[in-house]
Amino acid sequence: MDFKQLEYFKAIVEEGTISAAARRLHMSQPPLSYQMKMLEEELQVQLFLRGTKRITLTEAGKVLYARAGSLLTMTDITKREVARAGQAVTLHLGMTPSTVSMMTKIIAAFSEMYPEIYFDIHEGSTYVLKNQLENRVVDVTTLRTPISLNNCQYRVLVRESLVAIGVSKHMTSGRNVITLQQLSTEKLILSHRYREYLLRAFEKEGLSCDIYYECADARTAMELAENGVGVAILPASTGGLTTKMEVCTIEKADLMTELLLVWRNEKLPQEVELFIQFCQENKFQ
Repeated sequence: MDFKQLEYFKAIVEEGTISAAARRLHMSQPPLSYQMKMLEEELQVQLFLRGTKRITLTEAGKVLYARAGSLLTMTDITKREVARAGQAVTLHLGMTPSTVSMMTKIIAAFSEMYPEIYFDIHEGSTYVLKNQLENRVVDVTTLRTPISLNNCQYRVLVRESLVAIGVSKHMTSGRNVITLQQLSTEKLILSHRYREYLLRAFEKEGLSCDIYYECADARTAMELAENGVGVAILPASTGGLTTKMEVCTIEKADLMTELLLVWRNEKLPQEVELFIQFCQENKFQ
């Protein structure tokens, strides 16, 4: 018994005669009658009472008709689900911790427009995600400057200042502003990539600084600062990740970082091109 035979059988019952069913199915009557005969032989039961103008079902025929509808419906649902899965594509997206809030807004808006595109999200530091991009683990990723990029294209999503997080209140007198000179007396926690950048800023002012702890992940720097290890120097957007610590602007210091959307300089899959274009046309912060 196959699903085509069930479709034929259901059509005959609903149309009332084999000839009417044949017209509905766009086929001639003899092949339809033959399929019903083969179905009865396979099941070893009689499905119809012969000799009447309209089809009359036997008890076995009634049982089969009751089941045929649900079987065919389930078959149709399965076909559509399989077709949908076959058409679905997955975009592998990298996100640095400080960009999760912004990127989830972008994903939500993008998904409304392109619900057939699925996401596989990778979270990690800028260096980890840069490596994953180069090794084709992710298709596109957010990265923080300063960073060296090879054979990549990018667009700037956000440009923001670095701030000091975890400063003692007595140092700022409630102004939420701190100077490089004040920071030069603090133990500093920062990402590896900001080291040379920060040292140059202090040297420009004739100051030295105590880089006490370096790490790859903003979340680690935040936790260290929360535990009183030192003052974290991080992008301003990370300040929203804490309610426990003072977030201070660094006065008269042009310490800026850019959030980049980066992809490989090559022919891209359509879903990646759509996502990049969407990010270029919309601003989310």
